[in-house]
Amino acid sequence: MILPSLVQLYPRLVQDERYDISPQGFSKQNISFVVVLHQTGKLFKIENHRLPKQAPKRELVLGYPKPSGSGINPCFLWDNLTYMLGHQSQEDDRKRQCFEAFRQKHLEREASIDHPEYSAVCRFLENWQADHLENSLSKEQRDQIEKGFGIFQILGNHRYVHQNPQIEQWWKDHSANNSQEDPSPTGYCLISGEKEPLARLHPKIKGIAGAQSAGASIVSFNKPAYESYGKSQSYNAPTSQSSASQYGEVLNALLTGPQAYKHRFRIADTTYLFWTDKKTIVEDVLAFYLKEGSAAVDKEEQDQELLDKLGIFLKSVKDGKISQEHYLSQEAHTPFYLLGLAPNAARISIRSFYQSDISTLLQNLHQHHRQTEMVKSFEKPVGKRMADPDMPANWMYLRETVRDAKEVLPLLSGAFLRSVLEGRKYPLTLLNAIIVRIRADRTLNYLRASIIRGVLERNFNQNIPIMIDPENQDTAYRLGRLFAVLEKTQEDSFKQDLLNKGLPMGEISARKIPSIRDSYYSSASATPLTVFPRLLRTYQHHLAKLKPPQKITMEKLIQSILGSEDSPVEAFPAQLNLQQQGKFAIGYYHQRKDFFTNKETKETK
Repeated sequence: MILPSLVQLYPRLVQDERYDISPQGFSKQNISFVVVLHQTGKLFKIENHRLPKQAPKRELVLGYPKPSGSGINPCFLWDNLTYMLGHQSQEDDRKRQCFEAFRQKHLEREASIDHPEYSAVCRFLENWQADHLENSLSKEQRDQIEKGFGIFQILGNHRYVHQNPQIEQWWKDHSANNSQEDPSPTGYCLISGEKEPLARLHPKIKGIAGAQSAGASIVSFNKPAYESYGKSQSYNAPTSQSSASQYGEVLNALLTGPQAYKHRFRIADTTYLFWTDKKTIVEDVLAFYLKEGSAAVDKEEQDQELLDKLGIFLKSVKDGKISQEHYLSQEAHTPFYLLGLAPNAARISIRSFYQSDISTLLQNLHQHHRQTEMVKSFEKPVGKRMADPDMPANWMYLRETVRDAKEVLPLLSGAFLRSVLEGRKYPLTLLNAIIVRIRADRTLNYLRASIIRGVLERNFNQNIPIMIDPENQDTAYRLGRLFAVLEKTQEDSFKQDLLNKGLPMGEISARKIPSIRDSYYSSASATPLTVFPRLLRTYQHHLAKLKPPQKITMEKLIQSILGSEDSPVEAFPAQLNLQQQGKFAIGYYHQRKDFFTNKETKETK
């Protein structure tokens, strides 16, 4: 379904000038030079066609991109310096053969085309000799245009020879027989189902992070072990030249074209691209959402129309339904596709492929947002610290699983994205990775608490509160709250000691305050029985240093969490499993957040 859906997209994109896609039978090539001829076919000059910064200029030419390989494969009215002008060394016989093949191909078609401009090109090729090139261009000039392609032009004409309407129409009428390769076998195309000339080589796809810069193939066979039924190379997966060209044009347009910014994004080593069968709001804004989450609306460089579309999209995700007031409701059943591509030596691996419709996609995004919703640590920006986003981007969650962004596991990133888009269970490795990072760096922030809640809600059908729930009697949750209270008591005790010594509050705030979290969080969340009895004994020492009002508040809070003194928190379990450690983290996060939330804000929430 991957290649057929790309071929199906081709007619829409080729009609949209913004995508810069070549029509069927044509391709855009980097043109470095123009061979300008008199009407008699005599050479006038060889003109450098590069842009000011020596970059080749892209022009629409006749035929598909030049196939790779060592075979002799001349193009029609365009090619490189070797084919068009016989640029060669005296020892290189192959280059002479390339020019002869180019000349013979054009002379054979002169009678059929029957046009003066084309005949001028034929007269030039008949009389041209390879050694004439040294008299026409200096070595420095030859070096400048050697790596690009060239085209023909008749002196006095603004258009190029291949742009002549009669020649162009001839090409369209005969394009089925104008293969860049020598006669190719015909067969039934697996994509179109029609009997057509088959592609020996599939197109090179560019823009995949980590793959070869010159492009890599999705379909290729390079060893006899991969071949069967006497078929060689890509004839094992018969695809017509037209279908291969179309899916290649579409993929390269979505990955590297002018509109690629709204069709592609990257997570770890995988490059993702998506599209819809017709132009939709989702196609315009989904990339911004996946890259930035709800923070995408804060980007200053975006225009008002895009901001309006983002607003409609985010509201639909948040509400879980498409408002009938917006034209997004007309797109609800439009098919949606997402393709994940990863580098694999000289080829491209298909990491994932997802097909659905926009309504299902929005519903799954809403479910993800609802299950990962969490009270924020920072409602507003504080200094350089940005406010926590309402809808974090996927990469933000994945970044919390590793020390460095480069260490994000590709398989985890792909599995997590599929969970979000398809509504599947989250990968358990995600929860494990988050718990490991919390225990390693003793940091529990908004993003980590959010994804822990999401995994517990979706994978284990747990009812996890968004903000602190004093009535929640789950043992692990209460232990997390208890640890947060013990930590806060120790911190306040340390500050009170410094105040008693006469230190100003500003200096106290600047000091690093010792915390039991640094020493005991890992063991407290995994083996409570070995830690909490000791912490409760030291807690009495810290509690004694506090002033009466604060001391009473903390004592009441501890008692409300512990419950019965005869059986405090189920006598502290010996161990907590991964799921319970997640609840412990949520309880700890909620209680810490509650300490720094004023009474008025709590009542509002």
